[in-house]
Amino acid sequence: MKRSIYILASLFLTISMQAQIIPQPKPGPGPSIKIGKPKTFELKNDLKVMIVENHKLQKVSFNLSIDNAPYSEGEKKGVSDLTSELIGSGTTKIPKDAFNEEIDFLGADINFESNGAYASGLSKYSNRILELMADGVLNPIFTQEEFDKNKAKFIEGIKADEKVFLLLLEECKVF
Repeated sequence: MKRSIYILASLFLTISMQAQIIPQPKPGPGPSIKIGKPKTFELKNDLKVMIVENHKLQKVSFNLSIDNAPYSEGEKKGVSDLTSELIGSGTTKIPKDAFNEEIDFLGADINFESNGAYASGLSKYSNRILELMADGVLNPIFTQEEFDKNKAKFIEGIKADEKVFLLLLEECKVF
């Protein structure tokens, strides 16, 4: 019995050692990425639009960039982050739950930030996805309930970051 275990163990070690001797295959050429030249135009409201079409995918994505001048938040640090969190909380036309349900139903992804918005989804729903993104940017609703909930979340995040920072400081003192 012991002899068969020794034979199996040595056979296993021999096979595993041979696997380490085999050289790795050489990598092939990297894929070439071809991005088309963007079509640019300006709308009546001075909004600059750039379009790059790729008909290979049945997906569309929109990216709205707002060119905000840099500013100092001073003692009100985090206001722009909190505001951008609230922008995705429904609109004056569509309540939050209906807004989120429709985005989910369309299989879309819509994100709002302090300096713009991003949306993507299937191209057959592109008009509605763009409408939802525009409605979210132009007609956000700020409820006290959502404000309090997000404010509490931000405060908890700051407390958690503070604990991690203090732990790191303690680790540095050990060395």
